[in-house]
Amino acid sequence: MTSLSGKSVALRDIQKSWGKTTALDGVTLDIEAGKFTALLGPSGCGKSTALRLISGLEAPTSGGIKIGGEEVTGTAPAARDIAMVFQSYALFPHLSVAENIIFGLRVRGINRSERDVKLTAAADLLGLRALLDRKPSQLSGGQQQRVALGRAIVAEKSIFLMDEPLSNLDAKLRGEMREEIRSLQQRLGVTMIYVTHDQVEAVTMADCVVLMNHGRVEQVAPPRQIYDAPQTLFAAKFIGTPPMMTFATNMLGIEIENVTLGLRPECVKITQVGPIRGEVTHVEYLGADAMIECRVQDTILMCRVPGKTDLTSGSAVSLNFAPEDLHAFDSTTGRRLKHLPFEIEAASALQATGFTQADQS
Repeated sequence: MTSLSGKSVALRDIQKSWGKTTALDGVTLDIEAGKFTALLGPSGCGKSTALRLISGLEAPTSGGIKIGGEEVTGTAPAARDIAMVFQSYALFPHLSVAENIIFGLRVRGINRSERDVKLTAAADLLGLRALLDRKPSQLSGGQQQRVALGRAIVAEKSIFLMDEPLSNLDAKLRGEMREEIRSLQQRLGVTMIYVTHDQVEAVTMADCVVLMNHGRVEQVAPPRQIYDAPQTLFAAKFIGTPPMMTFATNMLGIEIENVTLGLRPECVKITQVGPIRGEVTHVEYLGADAMIECRVQDTILMCRVPGKTDLTSGSAVSLNFAPEDLHAFDSTTGRRLKHLPFEIEAASALQATGFTQADQS
């Protein structure tokens, strides 16, 4: 199977409504050619609608769509150089694996010798050679997924659109298929746009994550960047397991209006002597790690520790963190503040050195 050339996708001020219901609200997005882009977000955020608009299965209420720099807003799906893989796989139960894979080629009138060459290449790429005579009912979920991928591959399109293709598989098989799909995209060189509500899928597979919420784009960034520097409170709480903790500035002994602080659980350290005093309220054993829930005044802080911990509910603990691990957000807009207010920098620096504001007064 030869490498394909992916194409870019651009959405410009896309609005999609059904009556009073708005699915997409002014979405502008650039998807880079030849990259794996994940559309991530909770149910109802508009990610599947965006995919259907790119495919041409739905038309936008307003706005424009370009593929490879060419306007396609009013173009039929067949003319958009796309292949789709659905959650349901959409296999014909009465056809064999081979017949399912080449079905689209037969409809397009591709001659048999060319069909056979493409079928063999796709079957070898996906490890389906021994299964070509079977019917879908004789396949496992992962094998059915590979057949759906094979049908997309033989079409030799520049863009693969995938709508939650792994949601019907068990956890172990999802992990295996994540690796296979990512490797497939890299080998083929296609542009892959992958819809998922599972952040693990998004951050482990994608070159770029488009995080969506209520029909709008919250943040577009590589997985590491969106984790390390979330641009909104929603992004901070959605990305990460467990999510980023948020709390008011008074936990640092200061009062600043309209500022919410954020801190990742792995950044909170349990120390023998530390500036923050708390009490363990819950211990969740996760094997190699354990999540420790601590109450500090009226705030709950989580910290990740090695699984072999002796801490139990009711234990008194001292906590600490590095000032640079703090994130600050505007409480009204939810947007990230570019710089920590001076008072927060000062207070967190004091905390990190083992002093409280009371010690300095």
